[in-house]
Amino acid sequence: MWGGVIASMLQILVDTGAMKLNLYRVETLIPFLGSSISFTFGVVFTIGILFAQTLPGSRLLQALNIIVIVALFSAEEYLYIKIGVLEYLNWNHLASIFINLLVFTSFSWLVTVLDLNCARRGARGGLKL
Repeated sequence: MWGGVIASMLQILVDTGAMKLNLYRVETLIPFLGSSISFTFGVVFTIGILFAQTLPGSRLLQALNIIVIVALFSAEEYLYIKIGVLEYLNWNHLASIFINLLVFTSFSWLVTVLDLNCARRGARGGLKL
């Protein structure tokens, strides 16, 4: 669960800062600190939990994991732009991909340092590689 909490906090930190700098705007029915409550506590929270529980021990596999997750988040963000939920003001998709790489790399480090990975502890639910 802590992986979801940390992921949500990172997302709120990044989105709040970016929106205060007028980089992009989010259309939402139920706002939460400038972001969408359903995105923060739905998608981000869930992916944070799964990411933390299944993070591979190998650095090479961690890098591959980060690239795959960033690609999926980038595709999701592109769809948000197409349906009008997200609007870039002074931002572009390449910058977003770069920020996502930094965020997920930092998140991987936090998962490792805080020992949130079930697989490393030998607990059930983790991916052992």
